[in-house]
Amino acid sequence: MSALILLVEDDPALLTLLQASVSYGGFTSESVASGRAALDIFRSRSFDAVLVDLGLPDLDGGEVLRKLREMSDVPILVVSGRDSERDKIDALDRGADDYIPKPFLPGELLARIRAALRRHQSQGASKEGSSPDARDPIWVGALKLDPFHRTAELRGRTTVLSDAEFKILCALATSGEDVVSKSALLKTLYDSDAAGETRIVEVYISNIRRKLRSIEEEEVIFNVRGRGWKIVIPAT
Repeated sequence: MSALILLVEDDPALLTLLQASVSYGGFTSESVASGRAALDIFRSRSFDAVLVDLGLPDLDGGEVLRKLREMSDVPILVVSGRDSERDKIDALDRGADDYIPKPFLPGELLARIRAALRRHQSQGASKEGSSPDARDPIWVGALKLDPFHRTAELRGRTTVLSDAEFKILCALATSGEDVVSKSALLKTLYDSDAAGETRIVEVYISNIRRKLRSIEEEEVIFNVRGRGWKIVIPAT
């Protein structure tokens, strides 16, 4: 059975494009044009993923996102014309799994949906089918990464990460102090389906840095111009 996706978009032309895109990708969809309608239908039906705009006519899209996340852990992808880093970080903080700026390429949109669904299915299988210690924490120097709870801990202080943020931090932490390229981090998130031209990695890195600064004063993620990022983790 194909995944059922809730589309929350008040622009008729963009909604038509979203509907055509997800249908072409083999998904089915239901659509609403307001935040309140989105919350109502989400309470009454079971969806596999949500695509939500931030510029809704009745409720702030970020608030709708937050309430959807409180009700479910299904993938939520923001599709918005707001393209500032602050908007992206705020959406990710409120529980978005991904952020897709308008205008979007249908192929990239479908790749992001498939990747989000795979991550969600993989996470669910791990929680349901594994023994309690099958996802033991990973220690890299003083950094403790907990895959089950998606947390990072340094010196006894803990911060919670989104699924995508956790995957990026794991990729950096397990690389030692080697530089990890943007394309490698994109592949970590989207496998081979990702379009290479996107700033989403930079947004995730910015968010991870901010969260780590809340538990560790010293910067641990560094940009290596033209090459990518590396992590330097305190030894103790």
